[in-house]
Formats: sequence, structure tokens, C-alpha cells
Amino acid sequence: MLRKIWSIAYKDLYITFTDRTALLIMFATPLTLAVIIGLVFSGFISNQGSDVPVQNIPVVVVNLDEGVIANNMPLNQGQLFVDILVPQGEPDPDNTLHQLTDAVQGTDAAAARAGVDDGTYRAAIIIPPEFSRSLTVSAEQRQMTPTSVEVYANPASPVSASIISSITESLANQIALGNISIAATIDALTARAVEDPAFGVEFGAAAVTGEFNPDFSAAFDPAVNPIQIEQQSVSGETAAFNPLVLFGSSQAVFFMMFTAMAGGNALLEERRDGTLQRQLVSPTPRIALLLGKFLGTLITCIAQVTLLFLGLTLVGSVLAGELKFIWGSNFLLIGLTILCVSLAASGIGALIASIVRTPEQGNTVGTIVAMLIGLFGGAFFSVETVPIMNIFSRFTINYWGVNAFTKLSQGQTDIGLNLLILLILGVVFFAIGMFSFNRQLDV
Repeated sequence: MLRKIWSIAYKDLYITFTDRTALLIMFATPLTLAVIIGLVFSGFISNQGSDVPVQNIPVVVVNLDEGVIANNMPLNQGQLFVDILVPQGEPDPDNTLHQLTDAVQGTDAAAARAGVDDGTYRAAIIIPPEFSRSLTVSAEQRQMTPTSVEVYANPASPVSASIISSITESLANQIALGNISIAATIDALTARAVEDPAFGVEFGAAAVTGEFNPDFSAAFDPAVNPIQIEQQSVSGETAAFNPLVLFGSSQAVFFMMFTAMAGGNALLEERRDGTLQRQLVSPTPRIALLLGKFLGTLITCIAQVTLLFLGLTLVGSVLAGELKFIWGSNFLLIGLTILCVSLAASGIGALIASIVRTPEQGNTVGTIVAMLIGLFGGAFFSVETVPIMNIFSRFTINYWGVNAFTKLSQGQTDIGLNLLILLILGVVFFAIGMFSFNRQLDV
């Protein structure tokens, strides 16, 4: 019986691996997609995945602030943006903002926006003329008025635009916080002057003669805040992120679904052509026939994922400039994961083949099922931050397979739950499919 099972599986394997169209769909397409994505994010690989390679973002800062005279002193709070972001001379290597951005000063808002539109800059920070007038708190103006700083960003660079917006918001908030501190200080001094006449006379005289000239610069410097947040490096080995692992494994599992569907569909084509009926009247047991078909699909799926992983490992090594096992070094668990995810995909293919009647229906239903599983499983984009989809993703083999491969690439071995779920899905789906298809053959 085992020999018959293998003979049936070998026949299907021979047909599959001599079909150029099938080989193109199985290997060339997913490998090409993963490599393109890997090249786009090659900075992660060349930098050993230690950090996000975002730096030297082209930015132009246009300060249109007209300034004010506060406490008999000229003040231009918009100039703070220029002083902080635009280096005077060579960029300071210890200044994070100078490394993150490549900021220059502009004088014309329209020209700055045009520079963003044509790709010269990723974003333009434009400080309005009334910026200091709205925020400055002094004896003449006791309250701030609302104002805004424009960040004109290129929609083609959403990450850079988000970073520049965050920096601008942080600087604007710090300036507003400094002015609030000044207002609170003046209010406190005024309240004391009302309660203490002697202090009030002294305070008034100092204000008239100009002797009251406090230094409020510390209010605009976050370094003097009593509560500090410092970034510290975590000791231990860094868990590197490699985009080839995430995108490569997701594309491998996604395209493997089509391979599994094609394996089940081949059974429907043999039934329509009459070759399946001739096999059934032979001395071959029906269970051997179905197991042989399933085994052929399973081996094809395993071969597809394995060859894709080897190809992606080669690509990752070339980009890194050295031999790099992007999937980790626990080859036993990698092999078990490939086996379990292939088993689950083959089971789904068997199930689909058992619920449709014709190969055309199998192609249509199989494609829809594969696309839905890929969509909710994160084959096209990350679903972790989408409230509803991240729940449904747990019901797909893509999630459990890609999650297991990602953990192994980071040196983690706690994938027992992933393997168990994939194994259960494969066995249950195949059992249901075999039972259903066997009933169809009895009709």
C-alpha cells in the first residue's frame, strides 16, 4: 500500500515539476517579490538590523516670525526653530536632530513648498509672522493666543513627514511651555505684590527702572526639567529585524496556498477526465489514492517553501556581504515549521476540493479563499494595528506560520503553540476533506 501511495504521489510531483507555468507561480514570482522588498529595505540588512536607517531627512525651515518687543527687549521665538534644527557650520555629530535631519534655512514660503513638491525637500517647516506675538507673555500681554506652525510634507514620504511633524510639535510645545512658565511666574509675583505692599513697592520700582530683568531661558530648555527621560541601551544581544524574513515568509506561505489549491484541483480534473474512476476500479484502495494525492501536494508545498527560503538566504547573504542565516540556526525547528505549515495548506487544499464540483469552481473558490487568508493573515500589510483584522488573523495559517518563522529568525524557540495549531488545522482539514470527497465518489 505504501508503494502505491508513493507511486501516485510521484506521478503528481513529476507533472508539477515539469510544468513551467506552475514553477513560475511557485518559485519565481514570490522570490522576485520578496527580493524587491528586501532591496528596498536593504539598509536594515547592511546595518545588521540594529536600527531604523532613517537619517539626513531634507528639510527647509522658513522663519516668517516678525518678533515682538517684550520687557523692553526684542524677541523672536521662531528663530528657535532655526537655531535648533539648522546647524551653524558643520553638523554636530552628538546632536541627534542634526543627524536625523539635513535642515537648511529658507526665506520664502512659496519656494519652500515648491521644493517639497519637486522632491528637493521631504518637508518644509513654516513659522507664521504672528508666532512670537501670539505666544509671548509679558507685562504688556498677559495671555497667549492660538497660533500654528505649518509643516508642508511630501505625501510620498509618509515616514519622514511623520518624523518632521513630531519634531515640530515637540519644539512648539516646548516654546509654549516656556511662555506658560513665564506667565505663571509673573502671576505669582503680581499676587505676592498685592498681598505684600512692601514687596509690591519694591517690585514696581524694579519694573519701572528696568532692574527687573529675569532670565527665563531655562523655561525653554528641556534639559533643566526636574523629570528627565533618557534613552538607554539594553544590555544583551540585539534582536535584528530583517525584512526578508517578514516579507519572504509571508509571500512564501501566501503563494504556497495557491500550490495547495492546485493540488486539490488536480483531483477534480482527473475525475472529470475519467482517470480517477479508472484508478478507483483498480486494486488500489481508495484511501491509498487520496493519501497519495495529499502526499504529492504536501511534498510540493514543502519543496516550494524550502527552495524559497534557500533563495532568500542567498539574497540576504549577498546584501549583508557575508553568509547570513536569516531564518536562524535552529534547523530542526525550521524544518518542523515548514512541515506543519505545508500540512495546514495541503489540508485546506483538500477541503476546498471536497466542497466544489468542477475544476473551474475549484479555481474560483480556491483563489478567493487564498486571497482572504492572505489578506487577514498579513501577506499584503501588517494587520497587528488593525483592531478587527488582528483578531481574524489568528484564524489563518499565514499568521501562525509567519509568526513562527519570525521568532526563529530572532533566536526564539517558543513556537510550540504555532506548530500545534498548524498541525491540528492540517489534520482536521484533510480528514474533513477526505471524508467529504469520499462521499462524493460514492454518489
